[in-house]
Amino acid sequence: MVVDGGSDDATVEIAEKYADRVISQTHPGIGGARRDGAQAATGGALAFTDADTAFPKVWLEVVSRNLEVREASTGPVIFQDRDLRTEILRAWRSSYKLLKAFNFCYMIGSNMAMRRETYQRAGGHRDISLLDDYDLSVRLFRIGADAVYDPRQAVYTSSRRAHKLLTYGVTVAYGHYNYAVTKDYEKLLNYPKVEEMTVKDLLNGIRWGRPVVSAMETFQSTLRR
Repeated sequence: MVVDGGSDDATVEIAEKYADRVISQTHPGIGGARRDGAQAATGGALAFTDADTAFPKVWLEVVSRNLEVREASTGPVIFQDRDLRTEILRAWRSSYKLLKAFNFCYMIGSNMAMRRETYQRAGGHRDISLLDDYDLSVRLFRIGADAVYDPRQAVYTSSRRAHKLLTYGVTVAYGHYNYAVTKDYEKLLNYPKVEEMTVKDLLNGIRWGRPVVSAMETFQSTLRR
């Protein structure tokens, strides 16, 4: 299943050669596209990835084994082109595993899977783009879903986000602030894109509304709600 978000190139034609179905996106945002795919799918297990991500042939086999005993699963997201910036981002994302001490499993959007009934019980993806995976992870936590991080469930993704590491970090912090503090989800749908941001945008802090809160404060605030 491929969800096309309004591409104007040959994406649909190429996807139709490999996917069983290609559908047009109807719900807004990255989360909305994932919701569209989940609603159109017919199986009892749902696995999500991104257009710029590749995975080994055994990926679905590993996912299937995990979902036989767990309600949800995720695994490593490995950058295809490695340099200092990708290593910094990899280390940052690796820190998400520490949240398992709180029984919280961060399901990164390019590598997540869960049983259909678990997805539905959690409410599915929200119609947002920024932090759509974190939002679903929080709601899986709240319903007590049994989720696992499996090193064997690895995927390989583009390093494009690491090319502007500083702006990417600010964008993520901006997302967590609006998610946990302002609860302005419109800003998680329409937000300053990493690839469009400049150093001037970073220095012009007033455009963000208020200073961002720390990642741990955000996480703790989210769990208390």
